[in-house]
Amino acid sequence: MTTFKSVAKSKTREIILIAVIIAIGIVVSFLSESFLNLRNLTNILNNNAIIGIMAIGMMIIIVTGNIDVSVGAQFAVCAMVSAAYVKMTGGTNPLLTFLISILTGIVLGMINGFFVAKFNIPAIVVTLGTLSIIRGALLLITNGKWISDLKGPFIKIANYRVGTLTFSVYVWFLVIIVTYLILYRTRTGRNIVAVGGNKNAAERIGISQSSVYMFSFGYMGALSGIASTLYVSKLAIAQPTAGMGIEMKLIAAAVLGGTVFSGGIASIFGTFLGSLLFGLIENALVLTKVPVYWQSLATGVVLIAAVVSSAYQAGGLHAGGKRSVKGGRQNDKTK
Repeated sequence: MTTFKSVAKSKTREIILIAVIIAIGIVVSFLSESFLNLRNLTNILNNNAIIGIMAIGMMIIIVTGNIDVSVGAQFAVCAMVSAAYVKMTGGTNPLLTFLISILTGIVLGMINGFFVAKFNIPAIVVTLGTLSIIRGALLLITNGKWISDLKGPFIKIANYRVGTLTFSVYVWFLVIIVTYLILYRTRTGRNIVAVGGNKNAAERIGISQSSVYMFSFGYMGALSGIASTLYVSKLAIAQPTAGMGIEMKLIAAAVLGGTVFSGGIASIFGTFLGSLLFGLIENALVLTKVPVYWQSLATGVVLIAAVVSSAYQAGGLHAGGKRSVKGGRQNDKTK
């Protein structure tokens, strides 16, 4: 009984999210008969995999106590680069397409990490700057033109189904597993949590803050590369305006799931549920024929709720002197 209570207490945020998802599902099922259709339920996962993949990367950034608002621009660059390569080669080498896009994302992400780590500039300032630079340069180079009419084996990958789920969803699950292993089974993961929890203490025990920032922003970039390539494969097009505003969803999904803005606390499963909640809300609005403009309003409401709950959670943790990683057990209590 005691064990059950302790587990329930440590997973409060996830339990609340599950309850909210179920409650919304019940309401929508009464409003639309097609909601509980198996194809519709799996499509919520299929259509939300790209957001889910990138939300995991944003979670890693936030765990370090930073934030990256340039990921939408990174996403667009990676999408255009992968689409240009597919156009040039006829889409005959999907693996190399993914690798090129991932490397592009890593470079862009590590540029952010470099300025944050080496010059001690707040991440929000750095990434606002790189957001404008990257997006502006991309529009200038492409003249705002799309890359379309992509062909070859590449465009079949993202929509390839294994059972009822597309390949993109399995990539999402793989990213979750890999991130779990990094955070809970490697020294790098412990360093990420330590730096996010207490930078000064981490430095005193020899943890390199610069290395942690470079890895975290680079990891976000890599996931942007993966997600953008799946996006291009799914739609067979790429546009320089792709990913505009996606940052807000990623931040909200991570924070709503239990990742705290002040750093040091991550919840992989919570981030998954946060991403799923956004997919559910969008699906519900479509099925109930609510105007698409309400999706932006819903995103804003969820984001504010996430920030408020994160601030409340951070305040409680500081009062109790705790830092932890949800999903694994890594707690420090100060006396």
